[in-house]
Amino acid sequence: MPDITVESLFNQIVQLPQPERFRLWRMLERLVKPGPAEDGTPAPTPPKKKLQPKPMPNKDREMQWLLEHAREYAGQWVALDGDRLIAHGPNAKEVYAAANADGAYLPMVTQVEDPDRIFIF
Repeated sequence: MPDITVESLFNQIVQLPQPERFRLWRMLERLVKPGPAEDGTPAPTPPKKKLQPKPMPNKDREMQWLLEHAREYAGQWVALDGDRLIAHGPNAKEVYAAANADGAYLPMVTQVEDPDRIFIF
C-alpha cells in the first residue's frame, strides 16, 4: 500500500462532490469536537479550565510620565506602557492601533492636556 500523505488526501477531497465534502467536514468536526453519540446520549464535556484574571496594572509611572512630558506632547494622543512611549500623534485611532500592535498589557491611551491652559468651571 502506498504511503498516504495530506497532499494525496487533499487531491481526493477536491474531486468529491459538494455533498460528500460537507459530510466529510462534519465527520472531521466530530473528531475535534465530539457531539452526541450515535445512541443520543450527550458527549462528555471536558472540564473547563479556570482562567485567573490578570491584575490591573498600576498607572503611577504613566501619570509621572504625563507630568514630565505634558508640554512636549500637549494636544496629542499618547499610548504609554509604564514610562515607555509606544506611540503619539494627533489621530486617536492611529495611536490606539499602534498600542494594539505593540501588544502591551492594558496600555494607557490618552490625550495630553496643555498644562499652561487654565480651565474655569
